[in-house]
Amino acid sequence: MNVKDLLTIKTGELIAKTEELREVNESLHLLNDEIRQKTEEIRNTKKDLSETERDLLVAYDKLTNINKKFTLTSQELANVNMELVVANEQIKEHLLNQKEFIDITAHELRTPIQAISGNFELIEMDIPSLLQNSLTGQNNINNEFEGLIKDKPRLEQFTNRLISTFRSSQRLEKLVNDILDTSRIESNRFELHKESFNLNEKIQNVIKDIYNKTSLSSHQGNSTVRSSIVFEPQDDPIIVFADKIRIFEVLSNLINNAIKFSNGKPITISVKRPQINGNKMNPVNDEDVEYGERDNSKKKDEFVLVYIQDKGKGIDEEVLPRLFNKFVTKSDQGTGLGLFIAKNIIEAHGGRIWAQNNKNEKGSTFTFCLPINK
Repeated sequence: MNVKDLLTIKTGELIAKTEELREVNESLHLLNDEIRQKTEEIRNTKKDLSETERDLLVAYDKLTNINKKFTLTSQELANVNMELVVANEQIKEHLLNQKEFIDITAHELRTPIQAISGNFELIEMDIPSLLQNSLTGQNNINNEFEGLIKDKPRLEQFTNRLISTFRSSQRLEKLVNDILDTSRIESNRFELHKESFNLNEKIQNVIKDIYNKTSLSSHQGNSTVRSSIVFEPQDDPIIVFADKIRIFEVLSNLINNAIKFSNGKPITISVKRPQINGNKMNPVNDEDVEYGERDNSKKKDEFVLVYIQDKGKGIDEEVLPRLFNKFVTKSDQGTGLGLFIAKNIIEAHGGRIWAQNNKNEKGSTFTFCLPINK
């Protein structure tokens, strides 16, 4: 084989290889186009996925917010429902209190009214012309009075009936005043008219008033057992800035209550300034805070403490925590408004009032504190 033939053969082989390379190149171009197309499709798919993911995130956020709102709404509904339950219970309690109040008031009104009515019927029997409306009535009344005066037993009975009628009218007046005061307290119309006065002197006036009204007694069967009052002021004078009439009312209520449950035993009234610990106020005795409150925010000499102690049977432990609530009473008699009013009077002055059973002896002690006038 000569060189020419060899060159021809090699040239043919080169052309064949070139053709193969061209075909391979075309295949590569096609593959590259396909890869580029797939890449673009993947890119578009990824973009679509990103948009979908973003849409999902937005939807999730919206759903989360809706869920939060739903949770809040559910909580609000639960709170509203709870408030409705509480309000319903309060309404029930209020209606029950109203019923109790009406029952108690009706009973308390009936007793003095019946006494007054009965006494007047008996008085009419002694002086029948007294209630007659006639021109000759005055002469008949004079004659009947003269006959009554000459008959001492009848005169004594007549006088007792008048006294009983007067006391019944006083009881009615107090009941009406208690009802009015309770109404003023609950409607925020309770007013104080403050002035400076000597608290010790006011307590002495209350004691004198009680003696003068001959109400210093508690009844055991048909006998009357008298109690004595021991007044122990620590300092004199102790000037307070308060409503004299209202403080008189509180003192009178507490002292008369002590007399009522004393069974004739002595009653002790003490007026003391609190002990001082540094520049803070502490009650005179630790037991003073058992049902009251220790107030260490008060500075030296800002308050005076008044104690009213009896040696009766004490206060029922079940009643004690509710003692100053409306309609709560220590006995079968009374409306239970007196201590409720006393508590509101003292607190309206910026003071406090509490009660406790005596620890080392029978009976109970009522304590209240009042600001001292500066």
